[in-house]
Amino acid sequence: MKKSWAIIAIIGSVPLLALGVIFLIAAVANPSRILVAAVFLLLGGAVLTWGIITLRRLAEISPEALAVGIVDLARRLDGEATVAQVQAEFRIPNAQALGALEGLRGRGECQREQRADYDVYIFKSVMPAKATKRCPYCGSEFAVRSAMRQCPNCGASLEIVKE
Repeated sequence: MKKSWAIIAIIGSVPLLALGVIFLIAAVANPSRILVAAVFLLLGGAVLTWGIITLRRLAEISPEALAVGIVDLARRLDGEATVAQVQAEFRIPNAQALGALEGLRGRGECQREQRADYDVYIFKSVMPAKATKRCPYCGSEFAVRSAMRQCPNCGASLEIVKE
């Protein structure tokens, strides 16, 4: 409904702006018409601006744009997002944020996990990879930052493995 009003406002602003230009041209012969021209131009500009802002906001919170934005948000938050975070990031109602996250879960892009008193949606595809040094023979694991190149248990060369 808002989209149709925004489109009507944009279309309706064209005659207002045209009348403003016509009265501006007519003000050359009769300077008293400049005030009418200014009113039409301001009114047309305001209506056009409202329509464009409304259409842009509706495009930002469309389901497709929300899905892309939520995945990007999860990437910034180490692969996790909550309904409250989505709601705050996109300035949308709780029901719309929950619907968008559940839509992503339904498509298999994330999993819901219950924590304390809220749900967290885990996006495994954007989670940072954890790397460790692992011995291929005895299975010992060590931090990547350690200077070891050989396993202290069996002497085999350590391999860096991403999880």
